[in-house]
Amino acid sequence: MQAFDRQVLTRLPLAEAMWTLLRYVVTPSFASELFESHRGTGSERLIEFGTLVELVGEALTQHGGSGRQSFEAAKRDGRLAATVRAVYGKLGRIPARLSQAFLREATARLNAVLPEPTAALPASLREFHVVAVDGKNIKRVAKRLKVLCGHTSGMLGGKGVVALSLNSHLAIAMQASLNGDANDAPLFSPLLEQVEALLPQAVLYVADRQFCDLTIPPKIVQQGSHVLIRFSQKMRFFPDETGPYASRTSEDRNGRLITQEWGWLGIASAKQRMFVRRITLSRPDEEDVSLITDLLDAESYPAQDLLDTYLQRWTIERVFQQVTEVFQLQRLIGTTPQGTVFQFSLCLWFYNLMQVLRAEVADIEQRPIATISSELMFRDVCNQLVAGDLLLDRSALLKRFADDLSPEHVRARLRALLSGRWTTAWLKAPAKRQPGPRPQQPAEKGTHASVWKLIQAAKTASHPP
Repeated sequence: MQAFDRQVLTRLPLAEAMWTLLRYVVTPSFASELFESHRGTGSERLIEFGTLVELVGEALTQHGGSGRQSFEAAKRDGRLAATVRAVYGKLGRIPARLSQAFLREATARLNAVLPEPTAALPASLREFHVVAVDGKNIKRVAKRLKVLCGHTSGMLGGKGVVALSLNSHLAIAMQASLNGDANDAPLFSPLLEQVEALLPQAVLYVADRQFCDLTIPPKIVQQGSHVLIRFSQKMRFFPDETGPYASRTSEDRNGRLITQEWGWLGIASAKQRMFVRRITLSRPDEEDVSLITDLLDAESYPAQDLLDTYLQRWTIERVFQQVTEVFQLQRLIGTTPQGTVFQFSLCLWFYNLMQVLRAEVADIEQRPIATISSELMFRDVCNQLVAGDLLLDRSALLKRFADDLSPEHVRARLRALLSGRWTTAWLKAPAKRQPGPRPQQPAEKGTHASVWKLIQAAKTASHPP
C-alpha cells in the first residue's frame, strides 16, 4: 500500500472498521460454502455469491440504495465480468433459504466479536436468552416485471418473520416466505427450529398476539423453552383457583392495577390445551395489556419483570423502521420476491454490523449503548466508505484484508480504530413525550398485491391444467 493510501486510511477509521468486519465475516470460503449448501439449482459461473453480497452491500452503503449505480461502478473497475442485467437476474433467483442462511450464519460469526452486552433485562430473567419475534412485509416493489404492468395497487415482495435477541440486540434469524400476504404464524415453527439450533440455553420468546394460539406456545414449551405472548381475544382462558393458584392483584410502579390469574388456555376438549399464567395490566386511558406465560412461579418471575420485558418487544418494531429508513429497504433493488427477501436479509445484517460498532464505542466510552444513534453513526460510516472508494487503490486495499482474521484480532483492531473517535454528533436525541394515545386509523384494504401471487397466476394462465 502506497504512503498516500496509508495516510488516507488513517483518516477513515469508521470505514476501515466496517471493512474489517465485512472481511472477517464474508470470507471467500464462507461465501462459497454457504452458497454450495443452499444454492438449489444456482451456480457461481459468472457471478460468485460473495461478489453479489459485496455489490448489493455497496448499493446500500455507498449509492443510496441504487443497485444499478453499484453494478455499473463494479463493471468499470473490472470487478464484475458479467453484465449489469445478469446481476439483476442473479439477484432475482436467490433462493430464500440462502438468504435465511446468510443472515443466520453471518450473524453467528459476528457474535464472536460483539462486546459483552450490559444486560437491560430484569435480573430474574437473565437465565434465559430472550428473543423477540415479529413479521415484516417487504413493500414498494417497483413494477418492472411484465406481470405487474397495469396494476394500480402497491406491490408486496416477500415477507420475513425475524428473531431479534434482546440480549445482544442482533437479528439472529429469519424465516421468509415469497408470498408477501403470508400469515406470520405458520412461519414461526421453522423459525423456532433455527433459533433452537443457534442458542444453547433456554429461550424466552416474546411475541405479539398473532402468535397466541394452541400450536405455537405448546411447541415452544415442548422444546424446553418458554413463552411471554400477548393474550389474544380469539382464545379462551379458563381460570383455575384450585391449589396454590388463587388469583392475586398488585400495583405496578406507576400505581396501575396488575391482576394475575392461573388457568387453562383453550377449551377442555383441545388436545394442545395449556396451563398458563395470565398477567393483566389495567391502563385507564389505553387498551389493557394481557400476557400469557408458562413461567408459573410469581415469586421467581415477578409480574413487573415480565411486563417490563414484554415492553422491550417494541425494539423489533424500531429495528424494522431503521432497516427500512436507514438501511435502504425502502428502495428495493430487485423486483422478484426472492430479490426482496435477499435485500431484507442484507439490510438486517448491516443493522447487526452497526450494533457491533455501536457496542464497541459504548464499551470504550463507558456509556449506555442506547445513547448512541445507529442512524447518525451509520451516516458517517457511509460517508467514509464513499471517500475510501474514491481515494484508495481497491486492489491494495483488498490485500490489506486478504488474510482470514481471528475474532481476537478483529476485536483488537476495532478497539484501536474506534478509540478516541467518539463525537457528540452521534448522540441519540431524547425521546419525545407523546401527548397521549393517537386514534387508531382504520386499515386500508386492497391497497397492496403480492408479487408472488401475480406471478403464480400468470404461470397458471399461460399453462392451464
